[in-house]
Amino acid sequence: MDVTPPSEPAPGIRRHPRLPSWRPWWSRLSPLARDITVVLIVKVTLLGLLWFAFFRTPAAPGMAMPPHEVEGRMIAQPQQEVPRAVP
Repeated sequence: MDVTPPSEPAPGIRRHPRLPSWRPWWSRLSPLARDITVVLIVKVTLLGLLWFAFFRTPAAPGMAMPPHEVEGRMIAQPQQEVPRAVP
């Protein structure tokens, strides 16, 4: 008895491609564009992981400063005059 899988699906069963929405778009790209897209996705993912691991919160709780203090120091006028060269 020879059992071979049917080439056509049974009536009532629809065979869908795996990724129908973006597969035609992806296959139209050149290999260079596909490589660049993959590299950019990997870079963004790694940058997100680095931020999450190291920059999400201050290193020590005592290192946090209130925003109004930081603003006051950044906008404050210099206390002494800076010497300038005479032309």
